[in-house]
Amino acid sequence: MKGRKLIALALCAALALGLAGSALAEAASPADQALLAVTAKVKAALGLDTEKFQDFQGRSQEDALLGVRWDLTWTGDGADLSVTADDSGKVYAYDLYESSPEDAAYYGGKLDIPRLPQDQSAQALAVAQAFLGRVLEAGVETAALEPSGAPSLRQTSYRFYGRLLLNGLPSPINCTVVVRAGDLAVTRFSRGDQYAGYLGGVPAPDTSVTPEQARALLGTTLSLKAQYVLEPGSKTAVLRYVPVAGDDYYVDGATGQLVDLDELYRQLWQGGGYGGDKLAAMNTAESADTAAGASEAGLTQAERDGAALLAGAMSKEELDRAVQNAWPEIGLKDYTLTAARYSLSEKPGAEGQTDYDVTCRLTYGQERDQLIRNKTVTVDAKTGALKSLFSSRSYRGEGEDPYRIALDGAKAQTRAQAALAILAGPRADQVALAQRTDAKEGEGWEYLFTYQHTDGTYFYPDNYFAVGVDGTDGTLSRLESAFDDQVTLQRPGKVVDQTQAAGAYLAALDVPYSYLEVPVSISLAPQEVAPLLKEAGYNYVTALKPGYTLAQPENAWVEGVYAESGQAIVVPFDPDEPSPIAYDDLAGHWVAPAAQALAVFGVGLRGGSLEPGRGLTQRDMVALLASVDGYAFDPAGADDQSVDQLYRRGYALGLVTPETRDEDRVLTRGELVKVILDAGGYGRVAALPGIFRCDFSDAASLTGDTLGYAALAQGLGLVNGGPSAAYAPDRPITRAEAVAMLYQYMK
Repeated sequence: MKGRKLIALALCAALALGLAGSALAEAASPADQALLAVTAKVKAALGLDTEKFQDFQGRSQEDALLGVRWDLTWTGDGADLSVTADDSGKVYAYDLYESSPEDAAYYGGKLDIPRLPQDQSAQALAVAQAFLGRVLEAGVETAALEPSGAPSLRQTSYRFYGRLLLNGLPSPINCTVVVRAGDLAVTRFSRGDQYAGYLGGVPAPDTSVTPEQARALLGTTLSLKAQYVLEPGSKTAVLRYVPVAGDDYYVDGATGQLVDLDELYRQLWQGGGYGGDKLAAMNTAESADTAAGASEAGLTQAERDGAALLAGAMSKEELDRAVQNAWPEIGLKDYTLTAARYSLSEKPGAEGQTDYDVTCRLTYGQERDQLIRNKTVTVDAKTGALKSLFSSRSYRGEGEDPYRIALDGAKAQTRAQAALAILAGPRADQVALAQRTDAKEGEGWEYLFTYQHTDGTYFYPDNYFAVGVDGTDGTLSRLESAFDDQVTLQRPGKVVDQTQAAGAYLAALDVPYSYLEVPVSISLAPQEVAPLLKEAGYNYVTALKPGYTLAQPENAWVEGVYAESGQAIVVPFDPDEPSPIAYDDLAGHWVAPAAQALAVFGVGLRGGSLEPGRGLTQRDMVALLASVDGYAFDPAGADDQSVDQLYRRGYALGLVTPETRDEDRVLTRGELVKVILDAGGYGRVAALPGIFRCDFSDAASLTGDTLGYAALAQGLGLVNGGPSAAYAPDRPITRAEAVAMLYQYMK
């Protein structure tokens, strides 16, 4: 390895001196000549000056589909550069690290109020786009970048995201560029196909299929069903046609054929290969997780201690007996109770008091013939009433699961109906069977029956009861429900037919023409490549193919179609990330520019309104200054717990102490000046005697550190005195004045 490294260093030196044709290059091995060649291409493409680096290494990896990928690494004092490229010098990844004082991470602690950063996003975007111009394949690849993430007070870089256009068409390949804020240098670039090869490269985008023809073909794949959907902000459910999930289709741009993508994947998966081993490993891991409950030893000491404090809660033994007596159909007699976990959830109590629902999750396990079964029952810990039941199983033996389906569908449904009568009570008359999944040998061991709220014809799926029956022994395997009695079903006077609804839904969608990832058999690979792909474990590979798909319109979402009117339901949305803070009461107010400048970075008072003339309470002050530290507090939704959390952050930041907590006390101007300047480290300076003077009209009355704070506040521009030109440290401060003061300090 050491000899190899020295050769790489020598090659790097040759590149730096422009000696690609020297005797040194001629003496190098073919591998080193390849490294020399690709390094020269990468340096030329990126315009790299590598003089500051003292070490260089290059390693290659070869894949039957991807071809050769080179990992080039330069290192030096406080700097590292890594580039991934192919033999042609095409760059797939770029990562530059240079240490600087700004690398010190910010972890909170005492409040640090930074200056408002200069917005260089436009310049950074121009730099990022120029970098793409160097690394993307000219004439084929382009990308329009967009900023990723909201602005930050401590922003050290700008991140941009885009999707590659191939021959002007959108593609599934994304890219990311990161630009350092300090000097607008690109520090990172990556593209989504770094580890993805496409058989056949990028085909021509030509097509004879029109969007209208593609829309008609894709429309034949649509399936809608009529069901009740709750109207936003109400308890009334209206009838809509909504899309039924199914396979993904596209219209091939070259052939004009309608292609079922999911069916292609299913056909190619049948022989195993690509993805098969990974999927099996995932299933094994899930089985292991499922079986874990059977080995739990029971309640921890913390759970026992907590249970002792839950007034009125039954013990796990009492709950076990209650469940087995009330629900013998679950079949817990031969199971062992392995764990019990209690939990609390708040609910309104009498006269505004807080009360708690106490639930307990009981876990049962059974192991027989290397088959591990688990049943998890959630109950009301005070009454023993069942809330839900879930079951799982995992076979640890060799070969197939020895347990066979012993119950037919008719008997399973009879047992489910009996369980529904108990689970739903009077609500059983409001529901009907909406969905049924049968147990099948080798595919699934559970019959599942879902009963939904109905008007006799159509269903409201959010009000439901689900009952599962174990097909191997006939016991109940699942009980689950959600039912809001306040919801009413508004039956329409008429219902358009499904064909009309599908037409309206289809017309509201877009049909873009783009490159798509399509699975293809390795038999389509060139003769010299196909055997290598097979030996590498590939059963199929992906290819880029131009085609049409159904897609949601830009900046909107088509939710369905109103069943009565036949009108498509198109909900627009704002693609831009909204500012975390926005005010609705600052139109024309003098503080609006300052408040909005801070709000961009999440600094300010949440809740929608600033109420600029209102006095700044201590709680307001903590919330305002904690927002500088990234803490979000919404007074509109604040309960006692969230206020306590806010104050805990205030204690940690040194804004208040538990002894001085007085949430509703209105602060004075002098108090806020002191808090802000103390956070900036000016407190000791303000206390120095005999060195300060200020020009406020009431300067003669200012003494001690009050004079020091006043002089510093005037010098830093925090306070200008207003019409009276007075510092007025004892005057109550308004929210508007507080925001303006903070802005002046940070700008």
